[in-house]
Amino acid sequence: MEVENGATITAEDSQVTVEGVVETDGAVIFDCSLKAEELRGTDGNLEVHGDLSLQDGLRLSDGSLHVAGSLSARDVDVDKELDVVKDAKLEDLDVGGRVHVHGKLSARSVDVGGSLEVGDLVEVEDIDVGGVVRLLRQVKCKSIDVGGSVTIGGGEVSDKIDVGGSFESNGPLQFNDIDVGGIVRLHGDSAGQRIDVGGSIKVYGSLKFEELDVGGIIEIQGDGHGDGMDIGGILNVKGNLTLTDRLDVGGKCKVGGRLAANRVDVGGVIESDEVQAHDVEVGGSLETNKGVSADVIKIGDRARVRGPLIGRESVTVGERCDVEAIYGRSVRLEERSKSTFIHGEDVRIESRCRILGEILYTKSLDAADDVEYAMPARKVDSLPDIP
Repeated sequence: MEVENGATITAEDSQVTVEGVVETDGAVIFDCSLKAEELRGTDGNLEVHGDLSLQDGLRLSDGSLHVAGSLSARDVDVDKELDVVKDAKLEDLDVGGRVHVHGKLSARSVDVGGSLEVGDLVEVEDIDVGGVVRLLRQVKCKSIDVGGSVTIGGGEVSDKIDVGGSFESNGPLQFNDIDVGGIVRLHGDSAGQRIDVGGSIKVYGSLKFEELDVGGIIEIQGDGHGDGMDIGGILNVKGNLTLTDRLDVGGKCKVGGRLAANRVDVGGVIESDEVQAHDVEVGGSLETNKGVSADVIKIGDRARVRGPLIGRESVTVGERCDVEAIYGRSVRLEERSKSTFIHGEDVRIESRCRILGEILYTKSLDAADDVEYAMPARKVDSLPDIP
């Protein structure tokens, strides 16, 4: 069937059925549904005022396609724009400009040069879009690769999410790998394997992960559970943060509940209800309600520490620090620092330090001559239990 430019095709029973190929040249309107083996169009827009059902595929060069009903085809290739008012069920979709499916979208692969918007559920293996993606409802995908920004309604992406700009999920998300150059927002509790974000990430819920790497700021309004975190700027967790491996933060670390990890290394400040780890190293200040408990604790110079330091092996406090209680097998207080009191086995206190309370030790005390004591240090057979 061949249709010329400017033609309008109608049908008595609301559908035209063609046993073969439909070819259009220029702008054509089907004022009905169309069912055919294949559709080929050139040099104009094509409108179908009903459903479009094709056994094989559709190729529209230098034109756009508008379908007022549903679209069903194997392969769809449109140079400019595709608009489907209801559902689209395809194998492969390739559009140079913009795609808008108001209903559901089901396909194996979707490749769009400009933007993609879908109003209902999306089941697509691979999505590749150069510009903007808006998937308003749940998605079930293998991969999403977008140059600009992505908004989805939640769901599952089993392989990789790779976005150059920003990514937002407005519902709980199951994922494997998220790699975003700019900003990530996750609404609801989400879980996955790896997250790598160049800018910032905000989670409006709890987050489970294996590895998380953020160049700037991360905020989790619930709990965080994972293996390791590497944060270049600021970490803020409203609930508990539990890691099986390492926490690295370049700036400030704030955890509203308990912070637990194998190793904690923070260049700036830690604020938490309590910290539990094997090793803790803090470059700046440290403030807790219940204290820090670790095998090894190292506090940087000029730090202000609020809350007890409990080192099962050793506690080292840098120069010019202001700390409260210290409990440790080996305790070292460097020059010009101040402590409320110290309980330890082997204690070393450097020049011009001040001790505001008691010092109890069981093995050795190595203190400079100019250390100021509120009361004499005492050697005891055993130390009191840590409160």
